[in-house]
Amino acid sequence: MAWLKRGIVLIVLAGLAAGGWYWWTSRNKPVPVSLRTIEVKRGDLSANISATGTVEPEEVVDVGAQIAGQIIRFGKDLAGKQVDYGSVVDENTVLAEIDDSMYTADVNLARAQIDQAKAGVTKAEADLRQMQAKADQAKRDWDRAQKLQGDGGDGAL
Repeated sequence: MAWLKRGIVLIVLAGLAAGGWYWWTSRNKPVPVSLRTIEVKRGDLSANISATGTVEPEEVVDVGAQIAGQIIRFGKDLAGKQVDYGSVVDENTVLAEIDDSMYTADVNLARAQIDQAKAGVTKAEADLRQMQAKADQAKRDWDRAQKLQGDGGDGAL
């Protein structure tokens, strides 16, 4: 039995030695490289790039109006085109003209109310002068009546 154990150990050692030799020789072997080649020729190179995203300006200013109304016309930007979102404009550029008919009517109404109030003041001043004249007349009548009564007259006015 001892010779059987020795035989098995020798067979295992021989197998390990053969496996080690195969591993050692195959790891240093260069791997074949396959390259695709093509003949060089001159020509235009075109490349298409496709991307998604948002383009954002350097500076955006939100513009609003203090009044509401229908826009009659838009102004012109620096390029002479109609003002639109993203247009480049300069200081004091008219962006849009709003229909002022509704506000003109309000202004006319306010002016009419001012004129009416001025007429009321003039009438009140005239009424005041009239009442002052009546008061003066009444005072003169009173003074005359007092004078006539004090003279011993018959009391008739």
